[in-house]
Amino acid sequence: MKNIILGVVQGLTEFLPVSSSGHLVIFSHFMNIDTNVPYFALLHLATFFAVLIFVWQEVLQLIKGLFKWEKESLSLILKLIISSIPAAIIGFTLESTVESAFSSLSLVGIFLLITGFLLFFSDYFNGEKNLLQITYLDALVIGIMQAVAIFPGLSRSGSTIFAALLMKMKREDSVKYSFLMSLPVTFGAGIFEITKVSFNPSMILGSIAAFGFGLIGLLLVKKTVIAGKLKYFSIYCFIIGFLAIFIL
Repeated sequence: MKNIILGVVQGLTEFLPVSSSGHLVIFSHFMNIDTNVPYFALLHLATFFAVLIFVWQEVLQLIKGLFKWEKESLSLILKLIISSIPAAIIGFTLESTVESAFSSLSLVGIFLLITGFLLFFSDYFNGEKNLLQITYLDALVIGIMQAVAIFPGLSRSGSTIFAALLMKMKREDSVKYSFLMSLPVTFGAGIFEITKVSFNPSMILGSIAAFGFGLIGLLLVKKTVIAGKLKYFSIYCFIIGFLAIFIL
């Protein structure tokens, strides 16, 4: 039952800019269960498929463009690869450091406060660049923010959307790019850790829950984040961050 609850938490918080990994750590502490990084990666893999369904039209367009050797599609694919490199480097080189962060509730709280500040200031940015107009430097900056957000409490979607808006991207395209660039990272992390998972029925049900509630989370973020409501998520992160540091 606990693994299923964690699956629901992962699904709902993966795409809302409130840090799914941070919430998994908090709920693991609250329910008095051991922090299971491989299982968390499995839940991330489940939400990967939710994103894939949500952005299937964009992914299909990129695949078609790749086979047709279209310049715009090839350029966007290369930018997505560039955005994925920093997270891959940190994931491989700082694996033990990242895993140790999952055992510190106070550190998660601090990172949630940082996420809150990023979200608060995000509402003050709104550019005009679309997906095809971003530069390779933009892609690298957004990728660095995604890499930093590998630590629990730092929202991946919140950090990347903040960086995209900072790079003067449109709000809707910032969210699209954040979702697209999450695909290789979540898939890679899930495949890398899946061999360490000792499967049981509750883990499988938890993954299914993460997939289903991930789709709900995607719909919520489309309706709220694009509308410029990030300040409300920042308040939430401040509250949960202070609770994690001083109360839990």
